[in-house]
Amino acid sequence: MHEKRIVELLTRKIAGEATPEELGELSYLLSKYPDAVYYEALLDQVWDLGKRDESEDVQQAFEKHKLKYKTELEFVEVREERSLFSILKKPIIAYAMLICILISASLYFFNFRQFKQKDVRVDIIAGKGIRKEVKLPDGTLVRLNSDSKLSYDLDMQSQEQRNVVLTGEAFFKVAHDKKRPFIVKTNEVAIKVLGTEFNVRDYPGDKESETTLMQGSIELTINGRTEQKFILKPSEKLALVKDDSKKVDVNHSSVLMIDNISPLKLGNEEYIEEISWTENKFVFQNETMEDLIPRLERWYNVKIVLNDPLIRSFRFTGVFVDENILQALEAMQLIKSFNYEQKENEIRIY
Repeated sequence: MHEKRIVELLTRKIAGEATPEELGELSYLLSKYPDAVYYEALLDQVWDLGKRDESEDVQQAFEKHKLKYKTELEFVEVREERSLFSILKKPIIAYAMLICILISASLYFFNFRQFKQKDVRVDIIAGKGIRKEVKLPDGTLVRLNSDSKLSYDLDMQSQEQRNVVLTGEAFFKVAHDKKRPFIVKTNEVAIKVLGTEFNVRDYPGDKESETTLMQGSIELTINGRTEQKFILKPSEKLALVKDDSKKVDVNHSSVLMIDNISPLKLGNEEYIEEISWTENKFVFQNETMEDLIPRLERWYNVKIVLNDPLIRSFRFTGVFVDENILQALEAMQLIKSFNYEQKENEIRIY
């Protein structure tokens, strides 16, 4: 059964024992059975139980986990007068119990999900420094950029509209369905399509919310002003500048901008800045250090501290492909003069 194999491979992956061939098999199975996104979160929860420090009450933690799933999972009963803690200290037994719990959980989710799909909300999260790709139940392909979250109902296939909620940035390749529109909602806008390719960026705290259309057409409305609709054509971009109060006023001429995208040429290469991240390329054009810092923090999963207003105004153009954060900063130093120092996962620029 494919569900048991997925759980086995996930268990081996998180334990660091999966071979390259098994990782390839897992990647294929996850793309073929998108509902398996359940297991990543479930596995993390159960695996944390096995990694707890000896000073923690493992028995109590196990009972909480057991109570959470009530009688839906079959747990191993310990008949001898020994605590679960003493058993978990033996790696082989703990690993076997982990597999048993995960397989029981997988059978529950697969056997009963048809009765509970309407109550299931799926969250796909890409942490800082991580980019993810997921295939939704309707066949839509989504790439999530760092520090982003996508939420949707598992039963979206049975609904009149295919609704998803995005925080952060994502590239959508929407499966065509003329009867059921695909709608992306962010904190600032709502985007309606039938089947097309586009990129949406709307991070909390960023100065702009940006939607870029690559193919097809999209209908965009601004939250709170649904009577106004904007239709984008291929290679067009709509940027919504947020004011300090985080409220949108489309009557202000500087808030809403629609423009054509154009490739950025660096050396002998051309890059489309708005979607370069989907190819793991960090591209920036005439951006201030102040605007680059949040992007660098998300891309490299670091904390950057900068208090100098002069350095904040420095502007940079470039592309990073395989560089780490220190190599990136060294390259930027060739353009503008500044210093930096690193302490653990924090970088101070001065």
